[in-house]
Amino acid sequence: MNTPPRALRPDSISEYRIEKVRRRVTIALDGGETLEGDVFLQPAARYRHGPQDPAELFNEPEPFLPLATPGDRSILIAKAQVRSVQFQDEDADTDLGGVAEAEVEVTFTDGTSTSGALRLETRADRPRLLDFLNDDHQRFLRLRLPSGPCLINRSKIAKVRERR
Repeated sequence: MNTPPRALRPDSISEYRIEKVRRRVTIALDGGETLEGDVFLQPAARYRHGPQDPAELFNEPEPFLPLATPGDRSILIAKAQVRSVQFQDEDADTDLGGVAEAEVEVTFTDGTSTSGALRLETRADRPRLLDFLNDDHQRFLRLRLPSGPCLINRSKIAKVRERR
């Protein structure tokens, strides 16, 4: 005899929760809307020591992610519609481990622009900015602004000018 599945009680749901770390971000969407809230990061990064970084979260293949806005109201954000993501420096974010940077001005498809240091994770035999932009397949690139780190959506970039 088949018995119907038992409904989960609210107190039993917590047994299945996955521990996350909240991180405050400011997201600029295509079209100009700005959202502030918390993203949820893994307490341990996959490929390095320390907690997951916002760049790792935004570069994961899933097209949507939750953002907890004030009052813990959650909205789902389409990564394809995100122009940029700003957040505060943390110790794990600032260790570049010998990674080169290029001072650039980035102009987005909506005509806005920003300047900062673009983190170039390049091969030794292809160290140019052009090589990095053509070879790298991350959806979001890390730009260091005077106010802190910023992720920029490569699909929203119209042009990049190297500043010397």
